[in-house]
This record gives sequence, structure tokens and C-alpha cells, in this order.
Amino acid sequence: MRGMRNGKRKTTYAQARDILERGQYGVLSCVCDDGLPYGVPLSYALSGNSLYFHCAPEGQKLDNLMHDSRASFTVVTLAENQGEALTMRYESVMAFGTVRIVYGEDERRAALELLCRKYAPTLDLSQGMDAVCQKTVHTAVLRMEVEYISGKCSDGHPRS
Repeated sequence: MRGMRNGKRKTTYAQARDILERGQYGVLSCVCDDGLPYGVPLSYALSGNSLYFHCAPEGQKLDNLMHDSRASFTVVTLAENQGEALTMRYESVMAFGTVRIVYGEDERRAALELLCRKYAPTLDLSQGMDAVCQKTVHTAVLRMEVEYISGKCSDGHPRS
């Protein structure tokens, strides 16, 4: 396998999941009702086999997902140009599944807490989660049930 010309490597499931856990944002891709592809960058949090996102309570993304809940989510954690070698060092992962709006208040609150812990780790949530929920009352929370993930990295070993 070392002799592969382009050095592309599919990761193991564990490596792909690690890339997904370390990522800071990704692109959610879905399909418009007229068949056009649509991708939007989003922050996210991973819990079990679910990805959680937050967004405005209306818009193209939600319209698309109401039409067809199937989607993919792509995360790139490394992309380094190797210059004269005419190649890139990279690691990325794609998750595939269905996306639904989270309506239950307990799950919604838990998802927002996950997002806060990931993106604002020093925020004191012991007193502040109620304030966070009040600020996000006009925010939709989405859950992607991940059915399959596939990762790739240039050297076969994602960096830790």
C-alpha cells in the first residue's frame, strides 16, 4: 500500500471518528427541492452517533431538510499545501445520515450544552444554562443521525 501514487488513505472508523470529534466546523450538504445541491458551513457537537447543529429557525437549509432529510456533513481538520511536491497533507471525514429538527426541550437543552462545552469551555454552565437557553429561544437545533462515516488522510495516520 505504501506504493500508492497519490498517498491517499482511507482511515479506520476510529480514526474517522477522532477527526470528527476534533473538527471545529464542517459543511452540511443537502438538496434543494429543485435538485440543486446546497452546502452550508456550521459549527457542531458530536454525541454518540448524533451530530448537533444550531441555526436560524427558518431558511433554505431547513426548507431543504423538510423536503429531503438525507444529508452529508464534511469536516476538514488538516489541509497543508506541500508546495513543490505538488500535493497536500490532509485529513477529512464525511458523515452521512438524516437530519431532523429537535423539538423536545430536554434534548434541545442537552444539545445546546454540548455546543457550549465545545466552543466556550470556560463558560460556567452551572448557573448559566438557563441564560443560554433564553438567548437561543429563536434558534433551531438540528440532530443528524449518523449512519455512516468515511475518513481520509494523506499519510494514513491522522494527527492527534
